[in-house]
Amino acid sequence: MNFMRMISVVIVLCIVTATAKAADTVIDFTSGGWDKSKWQTIKCYPVKPVEKLKDFEFVQKPQFISFDCTAEDVKRGDDNCLMVYDTGSSDVEFEVVFESGKGHPGIAISPEISVDGIIAKTYCAFVADYTMAIWYAEADAALKTSKYSHLVRMSRWQPMFQKHKISCRINKKGFAIKVDDSDTMVIYFQKDFKPNSKIGIWGCHGQSNFYSVTIKEKPSLLFSAVAPKK
Repeated sequence: MNFMRMISVVIVLCIVTATAKAADTVIDFTSGGWDKSKWQTIKCYPVKPVEKLKDFEFVQKPQFISFDCTAEDVKRGDDNCLMVYDTGSSDVEFEVVFESGKGHPGIAISPEISVDGIIAKTYCAFVADYTMAIWYAEADAALKTSKYSHLVRMSRWQPMFQKHKISCRINKKGFAIKVDDSDTMVIYFQKDFKPNSKIGIWGCHGQSNFYSVTIKEKPSLLFSAVAPKK
């Protein structure tokens, strides 16, 4: 009888463990709601060289973290702040809930980081009220500048000062991405680009607020459309 009880307990524990493993990982940026030590703050070279990069940081607010900069920072082009998180897998889907003020909040997709904490190269997406734009960014360490290659943009209105959500799924070939309930766009990586397990949130060009990041246990974005069920 005791042996059967032990087997029952083991079965229940296995079910509970499997259920726990199936849950999404939610990183809530409320005050006290996340572990900052798991995130790396990094810098990005501007398009034109500057004498010294500013040491920007996201500022903790009660319900979110926020990046902001001055009009002079924007004019200089030194108006970026990034935090990077290692998901542990290069085949991953994640969601970012954000709010745009006067800035263009965005994400970094498989960012490669130099030893001195600078974005070396990455795919990235930024959201403004009138669009979501996809770019490829690559740093020139000698000139201390970044080159942004515009890949595609979506003509879509996202009102400022409201919450929005970017969803992105990465695999070895490329990534699928959407904002809110938009159609999904698919971008394929350059042949020499090697995706990694890192993702990032990116404050750019002004006020950018981030509420949460969710690492999905079961990906749902599709790289190819399927016919609806009848």
